[in-house]
Amino acid sequence: MPLSPDPQRPLSLVLSGGGARGAFQVGVWKTLREHPSGFRDVPDVLSGTSAGALNGALIAAGLSPDDLLAFWLDLADNPPVVANESFFQSLGQELQRLLRQEPLRALGRREREVRILGGLLAKHRWYRESGRLAMLLEFLLTARFDSISQLLAGIQSTYLFSTEPVRERLAKAIGARELRSTRVKLAINTVDARTGSVIRIVNHRPEKLTSASKHYRYEPVISLDMILASASIPLLFNPVRVGDLDLWDGGLLVNSPMAPAVALGAHRIVPVLVTMGPGQASQPMTTLGHAIERLADTFLENAYNTDRKLLLDRNAIAAQHGDPDLRQVELFRAIRPPPSGHFDAGSYLYFERGAMLAMYEEGRQAARTWLERGPLRDGRNLEE
Repeated sequence: MPLSPDPQRPLSLVLSGGGARGAFQVGVWKTLREHPSGFRDVPDVLSGTSAGALNGALIAAGLSPDDLLAFWLDLADNPPVVANESFFQSLGQELQRLLRQEPLRALGRREREVRILGGLLAKHRWYRESGRLAMLLEFLLTARFDSISQLLAGIQSTYLFSTEPVRERLAKAIGARELRSTRVKLAINTVDARTGSVIRIVNHRPEKLTSASKHYRYEPVISLDMILASASIPLLFNPVRVGDLDLWDGGLLVNSPMAPAVALGAHRIVPVLVTMGPGQASQPMTTLGHAIERLADTFLENAYNTDRKLLLDRNAIAAQHGDPDLRQVELFRAIRPPPSGHFDAGSYLYFERGAMLAMYEEGRQAARTWLERGPLRDGRNLEE
């Protein structure tokens, strides 16, 4: 069986980021654990980003698929969201300051702004509300963009919501405030908010030290802050301090983290993504929501395709040169959602019980289909 335990060929599960779509991965894991052709045990290596890091940590902690589902549904039923009051206080103060300065600033630029406004009146249907709103936006972006710049520079806070409540939910789910090292090798993928570098937190040392090892941080005990850091979406949530680093969501750069799985000794990799494959979008873009969703999907797909091609290139070099230090890694085709209305506009942040249960069921079905097809190996003749 392709997924049977084999000490000579460690098996890895790579879990991508995807916000509320993490419920899809829980459904996949449920089927992989219970299907006769699925996993016989927890994978030897788990590598995750953002929602995938949450799921990977919970699996490594020994939670069952049903426990994982309960964790996600708890997030839906009792949203752990606390607005950052300092952000909105600073926003209000800065708006008031700009309004006080507006009469004086307008004196020095009246002629230019009148000219721009005249052009906008001729261009837009100002007698309609939509036209007036379009005029206002264009006026701000042409005549008064400096006001927007000053407003952004004056807000003395960097995020909208705090991650603190999520820490308590993690502690409750895991039953502890840290994840001690086990035989399961775990990689939590983050980004250094100050340098933009990838930081991979691992609970086992990578097999070989290379020039890329500076991006790995060995921590035999994984703290809740390390897990939270991987899911801290920039601007929405605060960077999480881990030691001397301020860390953000790893999905910025490494949304489908296969490299750490290889570094931790994986010989077989099963990627679980939350995006549909190319050409599988269920409907054309007709709304702003669809456009935002496709934009997010595009970024995540590009990250996966880059990692995938690098791994396939690595395999080709290993086969060509027979380098014993560069082993080939068996890559399976990714488990993905099918075309479905459950993965459309807003689903990345749609933490609602019904929607998450629907994505969970989609995950179960996607894994069943994937297993019944082989599962298929990935390669140059299997372009996604």
